[in-house]
Amino acid sequence: MASETGREATMDVGTGIALLVAFLAVVVLIIRGQSPIIMLLILAVLWSAIAGIGIDDIQKKILQAGGVAYASAVIIIVFGAWFAQVLIQTGIAESVIRSAVELAGDRPLVTAMTITLVTALLFTSMYGVGAAIAIGIIALPIMLGQGIPPYIAAPAFTMGIGAGTFINLVQFGTFQKLFPGLKYEAPYLTYWIVGMCVYILAAWLLEFIYLRNGGVRRLSSIDLADEPAVRRRTPYYTYVVPIFPVLMIMILKWEIIPTFLVSIVLALVLTGRDRTFQGSINLFNKTFSDAFPDIATMAALWTICGMIIVAGQTPEVANALKPLFGPVLPHTPLQAAIFFGLLGGIGSIYRGPLVVIGTGAALLAIVLANNDIPIPYLYSIWLAPTILQGSMDPTNSWTLWTIGQTKVSHEDFLRTALPFGCLMVAVNSLICYLMLGSLN
Repeated sequence: MASETGREATMDVGTGIALLVAFLAVVVLIIRGQSPIIMLLILAVLWSAIAGIGIDDIQKKILQAGGVAYASAVIIIVFGAWFAQVLIQTGIAESVIRSAVELAGDRPLVTAMTITLVTALLFTSMYGVGAAIAIGIIALPIMLGQGIPPYIAAPAFTMGIGAGTFINLVQFGTFQKLFPGLKYEAPYLTYWIVGMCVYILAAWLLEFIYLRNGGVRRLSSIDLADEPAVRRRTPYYTYVVPIFPVLMIMILKWEIIPTFLVSIVLALVLTGRDRTFQGSINLFNKTFSDAFPDIATMAALWTICGMIIVAGQTPEVANALKPLFGPVLPHTPLQAAIFFGLLGGIGSIYRGPLVVIGTGAALLAIVLANNDIPIPYLYSIWLAPTILQGSMDPTNSWTLWTIGQTKVSHEDFLRTALPFGCLMVAVNSLICYLMLGSLN
């Protein structure tokens, strides 16, 4: 009996090593530029096959059940992208950016700091690559036009997106499916707001260090992107619309989808004086259709990651991986704070192993199966690395677009931005532990 148990343990370790090799191979291939969607799909099937799960169970329990497990997250992404399109096509988002920059005046450092702050506020509710591009084609030429070097303008913009994502409703609503029990309320919401402020301060520190002493180029040396034609400003009272969904959920405790619907109607009503009623109806329909290209890649990633998480939670895979990952992964709130504080920055770039919507889905499945760390705390401590990936990873869609728009190399972008991103992760990990580590 003892020898049989030992043989089973040896087989589990052998299977676990094979699963680990497959996992690392996929990470390397993604870093080298292969499609994350294709690679993660292959990983879900490969893990299941290596662990001895039959073809019938793979197609039923992994591909089918896993593929639909987080379908509701995709619906929330659609509504977030729809609201972003409404803010863009009504002119509210552009008006907010331009009004804020006018207050900054012709002071490059203040302009960069203002754009980071306003972008963060807009992205507390906006979502999607289309939204990022629409704001970027306004914000980036303004910064470049004031002589701010492209390698500073690029992270000043993407770090603003990341800061807002700390309390972004789509971010919360989708990850709520992976981390059951999350609520958009204190004490966790309090930390997320603090995390947002820390990221804004990290971006401001970057801008201050690089722009305070001769960091501004002469205008003649800058290759400016074409700035879009300035539209008529929306009234100042419309400027509350971008944060209206956040306020509704915080104060009135509404659900996310009804909140976005009310906010969409509010935006159309407040900007409707120059449109007919039918024009507003047409814009309502158009913005909904325009939202779908924004979320195609993200929807595919969520679908595939559902398969990986389901595969990772099967007894066959989980039992084989636990002996290998158990000694490495955190088991207490303090261990989690140290783990993510030290590794969260570099482990998230190029879709590394700590990216939840990526290969990190496998690690998440194991940590959840261990049931050692309270789930809301786990989400909160994992949030800063997740945000860093979404705002600094050159494989991320809006980061890649920003780098291309400013003609900055990946190396220059990361050399400038990543140290401040890692600082943000480390500081937020400490704050998260101090604020939430003792809660059950």
